[in-house]
Amino acid sequence: MNSREKGKRGERRWRDVLRDAGFQKAHRGVQYSGGADSPDVACPELPGIHFEVKAVEALNIWRAMAQSITDAGDKKIPVVAHTRNRSGWLVTMRAEDWLALIRESDHVAPPDTSPIAPSPSPTPEVSP
Repeated sequence: MNSREKGKRGERRWRDVLRDAGFQKAHRGVQYSGGADSPDVACPELPGIHFEVKAVEALNIWRAMAQSITDAGDKKIPVVAHTRNRSGWLVTMRAEDWLALIRESDHVAPPDTSPIAPSPSPTPEVSP
């Protein structure tokens, strides 16, 4: 199988992962817009995410992330969904984007509003 066919197969597999997770409108991006900056997989239920999909044995994640960042532009969060043979999927994104998403989720404990107790003062040493 050539790399182009393997890429298409990986895109269909990631689309199916999204659909299985309840994002039923996920589809291969090239089917609809086909431009250089179109996502490999588009998901209308996740409009702020730009998916770059890689299904390769040896991924240069930095190059893949750079491609996703460039293609995402300023309005979308760049994400690389990647896998290799006989492995599950991983998702890579910039830390600042992940932190922004997690802050907005229900996975963050409410802030502790109890007052912070002052640290005990050091006991002065007494000379003999």
